[in-house]
Amino acid sequence: MHNKEYALKLVQDKINGNNTLSYSAIALLTNYTKMQIIRYAKELTKKDIDSVLSHGLENKPSNNSPSSKELNYIRNFKNQYPLISISQFQDIFNEDIIFNPKMKNVVKENDLKLKSYSFFEKLFKKEGWISPIKHKEFSKEHTYHPLRKPSSQRGFLIMIDGTPHDWFQNGKKFSLHLAIDDATGEILCGWFMPTECLKGYVNLLYLLLKKHGIPENLYSDRHTILINPDDTKFTQFGYMCNDLGINQIVALSPEAKGKVERMNFTLQNRLLNDIKRFNIKTYTQLNEWFNSYYKNYINRKFAYDPKDVNSAFVTANDTNLEYILCVRNERTILDGCVLSYNGHYYKIIGDDDEIKTIYKRTKVMVYENVLNNNIYVKYYKKFYKVQMLTDRVTIAEKIKIARIENQKILEQLLIEKEERENKGKK
Repeated sequence: MHNKEYALKLVQDKINGNNTLSYSAIALLTNYTKMQIIRYAKELTKKDIDSVLSHGLENKPSNNSPSSKELNYIRNFKNQYPLISISQFQDIFNEDIIFNPKMKNVVKENDLKLKSYSFFEKLFKKEGWISPIKHKEFSKEHTYHPLRKPSSQRGFLIMIDGTPHDWFQNGKKFSLHLAIDDATGEILCGWFMPTECLKGYVNLLYLLLKKHGIPENLYSDRHTILINPDDTKFTQFGYMCNDLGINQIVALSPEAKGKVERMNFTLQNRLLNDIKRFNIKTYTQLNEWFNSYYKNYINRKFAYDPKDVNSAFVTANDTNLEYILCVRNERTILDGCVLSYNGHYYKIIGDDDEIKTIYKRTKVMVYENVLNNNIYVKYYKKFYKVQMLTDRVTIAEKIKIARIENQKILEQLLIEKEERENKGKK
């Protein structure tokens, strides 16, 4: 620990002849370097101890203090982001202004310089700017959850979650389906949909398989899209995971999957400003940009290396995905080797492009791909294409025809009733 006052007193005594200590000895006694002690000796030949103890720049602006021109520019720049955290504002200012070659003239004209986090922290406080991120204070009454050691390999444990938010700040919430690698904390992929839904999770799973491969485990909450309340049965999503050999693990509390929860919180604060910053206008554009650019941008800031460089991801077979990423429903073969599905009739096409002959009342599984809506029939472990029948009245059309007929009958009965009442009046 440095004791400047004690060091100055020893140096003053040496100058006055009250001690015979060398500068090296004084340095050892006070934890200063010999050069610092010599500098103090030179200062004491011109000033007294109290003057040396006072900081030379006290009541004077620091050489690093921002100019009025620089402060005005920062204030105007902040107007573009009314609600932004200190760390994100620092990132955007440095990335978009200081390090941006296109802004070289602006930097020079406004005396702009690279600024530290502490500078922006003090500026936020001075200007009364509000940061949306508040650090929690520790409390003895707070319930603490022991930290779980992260997985050692990428692809061993993938956390998935859906979170609704008003991403475009237009009053309409969309759900972000997100996948995080437990070993690195990195965003693997994300998909936005109007609600948390099966199609959102299937799009997420498809991106995961295409960009990274098949993970060993998926970690999620007990949402009924993902986990059947009856633990002996699969959901549609569960069937897909089972076919891929992915083990589903359930988190018993939000804290158990805290890594994906924290990333959701980070995105809810950062993505709103970055959508504006990168001029993203639609959710279609957002889905493409998020997976091609933004996840990598965020990962460079927050992700870390795994303990084991080997990956647990397994390459996915593209051919099988067409039949795996499907909802499955059992149907019964009707007269003429056809089946009914979603209000339409279909014939099953065999290998010779002719109608596949399957006996009436035979049970088959209909597979509908969630991403492209292609329909297949699985019969004796083999998949067959189907063709919609256009010359046969569909169930939906039958209902429509029945409604029309019922309406005609009702109108006729009302006419007859009115005629009888008119006759009675006469």
